Amino acid sequence: MSADKLIVKRIINAGIDSVLEAFSKPEIMSMWFYPDQDMSAVVSNTFRVGGGYEIKLHTKSGDTYTHTGEYLEIVSPEKIVFTWNSDFVNDTVVTVTLSETENGTEVVLSHEFLPEGEITDKHRSGWGGCLDRLNAYFN
Repeated sequence: MSADKLIVKRIINAGIDSVLEAFSKPEIMSMWFYPDQDMSAVVSNTFRVGGGYEIKLHTKSGDTYTHTGEYLEIVSPEKIVFTWNSDFVNDTVVTVTLSETENGTEVVLSHEFLPEGEITDKHRSGWGGCLDRLNAYFN
């Protein structure tokens, strides 16, 4: 396992309450929670501590990647912590912090307990793509 956290940051062109809503409502998450335009997402969740989520990413070529986890901490509107499980990793932890800025909301996403190497690189790229899509959702 890696001792370091993967960290991805973006400024999202929206207020903090709107960004929190985009991370908590499955109908909104399904519009941006996939890393590139050749994918789509089906999302279900129970947004509360102890609640869970499932994100099914579908590619145009017919592949499906399923991600599941449990919400460990929710401090509205500035912090969400959840486990992240997939075909590639299990029991990793994602922390999303939100803070208002002059230009919108800064999102800092950290992903812990990923193995070093290619898996971490793919998650860095994936999270970056998701956050870019989140910003595009608001523009």
